[in-house]
Amino acid sequence: MEEFPLELSSQIEKGRYANFPRTVEAAGRVFMLGYEECAPDYIIERNDFPFWTLEFVAGGHGFYQERNQQRRLRHGAVFTYGPHVAQRFGNERERPFRKYFMVSGGAEFPSVWRDAGLLPGRMVQLGNAVPIVSVFGQMLDEGARSDAQTPQIVAGLEEVLLALMARHKGTARGDKSGSRKVYDLSMDILQRDYRTLHSLSDLAKRSGYSGEYLCRIFKKYHGESPYQVLLHRKMSAAWLLLRDGQLQVGAVARELGYEDQLHFSRTFRKVMGCTPSSVQTRG
Repeated sequence: MEEFPLELSSQIEKGRYANFPRTVEAAGRVFMLGYEECAPDYIIERNDFPFWTLEFVAGGHGFYQERNQQRRLRHGAVFTYGPHVAQRFGNERERPFRKYFMVSGGAEFPSVWRDAGLLPGRMVQLGNAVPIVSVFGQMLDEGARSDAQTPQIVAGLEEVLLALMARHKGTARGDKSGSRKVYDLSMDILQRDYRTLHSLSDLAKRSGYSGEYLCRIFKKYHGESPYQVLLHRKMSAAWLLLRDGQLQVGAVARELGYEDQLHFSRTFRKVMGCTPSSVQTRG
């Protein structure tokens, strides 16, 4: 059974984790990664935590207590905590969190996190969450391999992750408009149901808004069409399934709603820049 350097919350229904050796040379580097699907009653309340931690909400809704202000957590929210920083956050019972986290081994707040615009005990809202999900998934996948190249690859992916956070930081701050609420609702549906969504019209039916309107608000808040976001979400999931090596290409295609394996392979290559079989070969 794999051992973890930190005690994991009992309020987690499903999780995936990876950890790395903590050495003097690796001080200040990420030594643990995780993905968690939280229970309806998930809440964290504590006055301290021994390590600096970055959390990223990939789905669900909840709250984060930032000093004297309670802020709303939704997909795309990033917050940090650590030594001498009080923590109080949790999810709504009806919409529990799906979230990623990474833990740093340094005594000081990581300078690379600060360079990306993150501050200890503070929350930021990203305007585009999809590429962050993809990179976290790759980091976890690489962490599970644990070969000689793993530390270098994970460090490189962390650099990419932080650059993406810096790029998209604050693009949605303070927006409480009706269009933002529709965007949030639609992104929640897309992130949760991407396996069974096949087109813009599918998303329009489930959200209750027209495809034309969804395209306008996605362009405003995301810079891409809803269909492009859906494709990236599907192909990121496909990449992880292929690297896991448990399913053949045809089975992965069917898992993501593609009956035509050739169509799936062409789409995967266009979005990810490589063929599905090459991902399996590297795995």
